[in-house]
Amino acid sequence: MKSVDDRNLGLGRLYAQALLDLADEQGNADELLEELTELARYLESHPDLVELFGSPLVEADTRAATIEKLFRGRASDLLVDALQVINRKGRLGSLRAIAEAYRQELRDRRGQVDVLIRTAVPLTGGLRARLSDSLAQFTGRTPTLIEKVDPSVIGGLVVEVAGTKIDTSVASRLKSLGAALERRASEEIHRGTAAYTSE
Repeated sequence: MKSVDDRNLGLGRLYAQALLDLADEQGNADELLEELTELARYLESHPDLVELFGSPLVEADTRAATIEKLFRGRASDLLVDALQVINRKGRLGSLRAIAEAYRQELRDRRGQVDVLIRTAVPLTGGLRARLSDSLAQFTGRTPTLIEKVDPSVIGGLVVEVAGTKIDTSVASRLKSLGAALERRASEEIHRGTAAYTSE
């Protein structure tokens, strides 16, 4: 799913919180997350529908009829009714942001957090486990690591929690992990150079 900018995410959060409250009452929080995720994917592959939902030139009644035709009976009543409310408020153009805000809000309520990890070389199983433990202590939450290998990373490790970079000098455990990754990157470079010179 495409990323959502902070401004749109902020707009989507109010709707997401209200949706999550309703879904929690009905015991359907996870099911609604799946539906919202699928809806966001569907919209990405149907730009004409995105345009219809977001256009101020399209009447609310037309959008309402489209929602009923496309989703009633195929999605939960909770989702379809929510779409109708969002339509009446003129915010259907923010559906992707609402879906992402809902996902974040659900994880937040469950004490989970997404952590973006950029490393010069792939994490080993041992380093991944140490990193997860350190981040759990540092954030007080259960981290989900989103890993990206980026050879341009200096210092071996860049960590972002909820869009905020963690200065590894502040978290000594993270700093030691960064040093371990830096050593691994150096070893891989040396091995690569040796292989190249021996050809």
